[in-house]
Amino acid sequence: MWGASAPAPRSPSAKQLVDEYAAACAHTPPNSVLGHLGRETAKLLAEGIDPGHVRAGLARHRVKALHPSTLPSLVHEAMNATPAARLDRPGNPPNLPGQRAWANPADPAAAYAEEL
Repeated sequence: MWGASAPAPRSPSAKQLVDEYAAACAHTPPNSVLGHLGRETAKLLAEGIDPGHVRAGLARHRVKALHPSTLPSLVHEAMNATPAARLDRPGNPPNLPGQRAWANPADPAAAYAEEL
């Protein structure tokens, strides 16, 4: 062997994840909220949920500012997020023109000639 092998990296604890959450908040949440989030986070980690998914759920919770008991749903949302729905089918060109910002045309008669 070439020396001692490094220990496997440990998964973050519920406390570490909640501390990260609190540090990212503009104002520290009440202790009761942090405690409840800690309990929910510990349950999710005990189930074997990937800490990255739990971290993503906590980030969604921070943005949405929901009740701490919604954390499992937010983790589920983060775990199973799909790309935004598309109007066209993959592999086919879009059948609708792209949207553009609304603007007053310089010449309304010419811009709306077909519609008038």
